[in-house]
Amino acid sequence: MKKNKKQNIEEYLNLPYSFIVTPEEDGNKTYYVCRIAELPGCLSHGKTPIEAQKNIQQAMYDWIETALMDGYEISKPLTESEKRITLRIPGTLETKIKLQAKNENKSLNQFIVDKLRYA
Repeated sequence: MKKNKKQNIEEYLNLPYSFIVTPEEDGNKTYYVCRIAELPGCLSHGKTPIEAQKNIQQAMYDWIETALMDGYEISKPLTESEKRITLRIPGTLETKIKLQAKNENKSLNQFIVDKLRYA
C-alpha cells in the first residue's frame, strides 16, 4: 500500500534531528532562533528558547513538505558517530592548544569547539 504525503512527512518529523538554538540581537531586543542542522534553511524564531523550539515543528513540516513536492533529497539525522570527528595534528600544535585551553580554564574539547564556532 502506498503511503500518503502526510504519512511521509510524519515519518521525517519523528526522526531525531539536531536542534540548535541560538540567541540573536535586534537592536535592544533578544530573540531566539532554532535551526535544524540537517535541514538547511529550516528555522524558526521565538521570544524564548522554548518558544523557538515549539515553533520549529511547523517550520519542519513546511520544509519537508516542500522538499518532497520539489523532489529534493531530505537528509536523515546524523548518528552519534557522525557527530564526532577524529583529528590528527602535529605535536607542537597539540601542545599549544592544550596550553591555551588550560590558560582559559577550559577543557580541550570546549576550547576547540569555541574556536571552531567563531572561525
